[in-house]
Amino acid sequence: MRFIKGILRSTFVAVFFGLSAAAFAVEDGDPELGRELFQAWSCGGCHMLADAGAMGQIGPSLDGNPNLSYDYLVNSIAYGGGAMPAFGGQLTDEEIAGLAAYILEVAE
Repeated sequence: MRFIKGILRSTFVAVFFGLSAAAFAVEDGDPELGRELFQAWSCGGCHMLADAGAMGQIGPSLDGNPNLSYDYLVNSIAYGGGAMPAFGGQLTDEEIAGLAAYILEVAE
C-alpha cells in the first residue's frame, strides 16, 4: 500500500507541476553546480555523502549505493519518494541534472 501511495503522490506532483520524464533529458549535468546545490539545499541533513562531509541518517546513503544511476537520481530528486520530498517544482532541469551528475561523480 505504501508503494502505491508513493506512486500516486509522485504522479500527482508530476501532473501538478507539469513535469514529465522528457523534461529531464539533460544527462550532461554540471557536477560543480550539483556540489553547490547539495550544500545549499542541505541534502546532507538526510543523506550520507563523504565528498560533501554529509552524515545524514534519514535518507539512504549515497556512498556505496548500488541503486544509483542517472535516471534513479533524477526521478528521486524531481518526484521524491518515501520520506524524500519532490524538488521538481523548486529546482530547474539543469539543477536536477547537476545534482545527479555530482552524486554519481563522487559517490564512493
